[in-house]
Amino acid sequence: MNGLRAPVVAGVAGGVGTTTVAVALRAHDAGRVVDTRVDVLVCRCTGNSLHRAARLADRLAGHGPRPVLAVTADGAVPTRGPLHARLRMIEPQFAAVVVLPHVGRWRELADPLAEAAGLLAQAAGDLPRPLRNYAAALRRLATSVAATGRLSHGAPAPRRTVPPRADRRSSPSPIRPVRGIRIVPPENRPPGADTRRSVRLTGPALIGGPHPLGALNGARP
Repeated sequence: MNGLRAPVVAGVAGGVGTTTVAVALRAHDAGRVVDTRVDVLVCRCTGNSLHRAARLADRLAGHGPRPVLAVTADGAVPTRGPLHARLRMIEPQFAAVVVLPHVGRWRELADPLAEAAGLLAQAAGDLPRPLRNYAAALRRLATSVAATGRLSHGAPAPRRTVPPRADRRSSPSPIRPVRGIRIVPPENRPPGADTRRSVRLTGPALIGGPHPLGALNGARP
């Protein structure tokens, strides 16, 4: 089913990778303006950033389907320890939690956003090997957002404005761990694995109009 609008992507703070995720999804970059129109919330895989995401999830609760959390990793994706435990604890507060692996080659490119913008338009097997794990995680993020149903009946994308000051006096709501939660890490495919069945998405993002993610509507993440 087609006709999905472009997603709205916002970050818990500056420098968490919001623009990269928005460009890669061909979405609207709302910066740090986090309100009920946000479909994808972005944070880094650090204790402070995940804590901010959990607090914002509490504020957004009760306003339709929950948004998806995109976690940008600065290094190896944690599979144990405090950060992994934090990921397990906050996952029930979102429709899905997808970890986007670190792409070291983007530090060397003059325009890494141009490369990020074309990831969903290429088959995974045609991508340079350092990008394949990120592209696989990005597709899981895209299918997770489409599966929420938010893009078919959500409000129009907000214009980027100066974000309101955070109330530092507020305290976070208690978060309890839930057993049986599985974090969605980037795939580690062995050399020669067949990855060409990945979904192809083409065409520009149209804010307020049909979006290429329509091809993934109803797909399971």
